[in-house]
Amino acid sequence: MIVPRSILIFCLGVCLQAALVAAPESSMKLVWEDNFDGKALDETKWTASSKTGVKLVDGQLSLEITPGDKPMFWRGSSVNTNGKFKTAAYGYIEASILFVQTRGHGAGFSIGNEDKRNPSASMGFSNAGGDAVTLSLGIVNEERGRSLTPKENPIPKGDYSKKFHKFGFAWTATDYRWYVDGRLVQKMTQPGTTKPMVIGLSHNGLPEAGFLKTFNDPTKGPEPMRVDWVKVYQ
Repeated sequence: MIVPRSILIFCLGVCLQAALVAAPESSMKLVWEDNFDGKALDETKWTASSKTGVKLVDGQLSLEITPGDKPMFWRGSSVNTNGKFKTAAYGYIEASILFVQTRGHGAGFSIGNEDKRNPSASMGFSNAGGDAVTLSLGIVNEERGRSLTPKENPIPKGDYSKKFHKFGFAWTATDYRWYVDGRLVQKMTQPGTTKPMVIGLSHNGLPEAGFLKTFNDPTKGPEPMRVDWVKVYQ
């Protein structure tokens, strides 16, 4: 049977399109995850910076801002997998996150080498308030570092703090890539690092050592950063 050339071209186009939109983890295996469905943070997976600011609420990780030692000063909170989990060679890490809206502080999702030495790779998502969310990727080799930001905001205005979105980072032997809700939003061609990578989630970045002037209610901290799940594919 001879297949018409037009059908072959159509099928080739469909295959190419599918390859372009394929999820980065489609050819990988899930090697690690946390759905935060327990009663307390799993300390075999994470190290917490604060016992009071890190909670599990309604099946989600809640990173909160808590009162500091002085009046009107507040502490941030964070978790990381240092000493608990690290990747092997190349892979893809993704997290479902609801960012905060209160101005004057930030929240982030980061990936970095455990030894913090070059060559290194890191990514971060931070919120300066409302829709002012910045996505950034940092690459450092033996010679210099680079930082990139997507040319356009990949999520509708004001939507970062209204519902959960998926943020992901992939690194291969030849490049580094950002993904938001499964869509590639930035790519940087540079030889990848095979060093183990660890995960960090944080709600901090407070100005003036944690002194906040822009809370709607200064007697209470801002809303927490929420994380529904974190997954690692390799």
